[in-house]
Amino acid sequence: MIELRSDQREVAKRLVEMLKTHPVVGFQAPTGWGKTIVALEVIKELGVKALWLTPRLSIGVHVFHHCGALGLRCLATAGREKMCSFGYSSLDFARGVCHRCSLNRPITLEEVSGVDDSMDFGRVREVAEVLQLCPYKLQTLLEYRDYDVITSHYGRANKLIKYARPRLVILDEAHNVVIPTIHRIASRELVVLLEKLGFEGEVHHLVKDPESLRIVLRELVDALIYIAYDDDDLRMIVENLLSMMNAQIWYYDPNDEALVGLEIPEIMNTNAKVLMMSATLPPSLLQSANTIIVKRGWSVPTKIDSKYVLTVENIERKRDEIARHINKYLEPGTVVFTTLSREDLITGDVIWEDELEGKSPCDFKNKTVVLRTFGRFVEGVNLDCFERLVLLGYPLLQPTIMKRLEARGINEKDFTTMVAVQRIGRITRSAIKPEKLPEIILIDKRFRLIESELMNYEIEVINA
Repeated sequence: MIELRSDQREVAKRLVEMLKTHPVVGFQAPTGWGKTIVALEVIKELGVKALWLTPRLSIGVHVFHHCGALGLRCLATAGREKMCSFGYSSLDFARGVCHRCSLNRPITLEEVSGVDDSMDFGRVREVAEVLQLCPYKLQTLLEYRDYDVITSHYGRANKLIKYARPRLVILDEAHNVVIPTIHRIASRELVVLLEKLGFEGEVHHLVKDPESLRIVLRELVDALIYIAYDDDDLRMIVENLLSMMNAQIWYYDPNDEALVGLEIPEIMNTNAKVLMMSATLPPSLLQSANTIIVKRGWSVPTKIDSKYVLTVENIERKRDEIARHINKYLEPGTVVFTTLSREDLITGDVIWEDELEGKSPCDFKNKTVVLRTFGRFVEGVNLDCFERLVLLGYPLLQPTIMKRLEARGINEKDFTTMVAVQRIGRITRSAIKPEKLPEIILIDKRFRLIESELMNYEIEVINA
């Protein structure tokens, strides 16, 4: 059994009292401090059924193992693609493969009466295959059981809120409600796909009219599935497109020549209490009296280079001058986060994100590695192997896209602060102050706008 430290027990007690009287409570504590076991202790003390939402399956497994150590009954769940015994994809499911699957049959209560109470999705799959059952179907049946904790990806949240009827929802890694998941499909791939669908002269125009394109493609899902059936190249494009259908905002990015979708977790209205927790909660939530903040006790020193405002217009006017200025920072042992519109400012011997080819950025820790601010290395990866981090350019999306995010309750200051904090967090992962801290430079005068917000995350700007 896990024993909570005295400071963890005190925080758990305060959270319990807050949740008794408030519908939404925030909890911020450093990476490695022990947020998971504190939240599980809260569930145990409240004695309620909880749904634990995460952006990654690995977090669900982590929660599952701590459940057992605290004596809680837990079911860690996964989506249908991850559970399928035959490795079918969402495209296969849309084609109706489940209807003719030998494992897709009714399940009797007698068959599962001896199934273990606490299981993660891997164990559910093993048990289902031994019983000759569909793993996803077995998991769905188990979700109705009276578990203390059910873990799930954000994408399955509304289904489980409806059917499992939790009384407490844990929103883990809650910064994801501010920073959307980004889907991206190259326009050249879409052109090929649309031509296969029979579109002709209007193809390029339609690609650059993404919201209309989304409506059109929703009507053509059956045709998409059909043309992808015997073409492996098209199959990958269609699968990416189908996964992007849940994105609330679509837009065309001319710099990358790609269709981009922004997917924001949306949790349906629920009578359950909600505990939002993260090492970096959104600034607006930190201002709430219903939020508990645990400090590390030490700050990450950060410099703001405010000589330039790195807008597209300024870069066009002063490209060579700005390039000379920033390249003095790009020494070996540096990781850079930037956007496509600013990549032209970077010269010299660097490793670009597209060149990693399945390798970790840390495989090139003695070089300069350039990653995209909104790319695939923004979460779930440690970059503490580097000596220096450069955040090149104020992290905003296109103005019209920021307006659309604002309409969904995501304001610009919350967005830019969370993006900056998350990128800095990739290189400062320790709850204990390391012997040597990395050098961190934020290059853009606009970072001054969030200087006070950064202090809320113990990130101290040292050049006033």
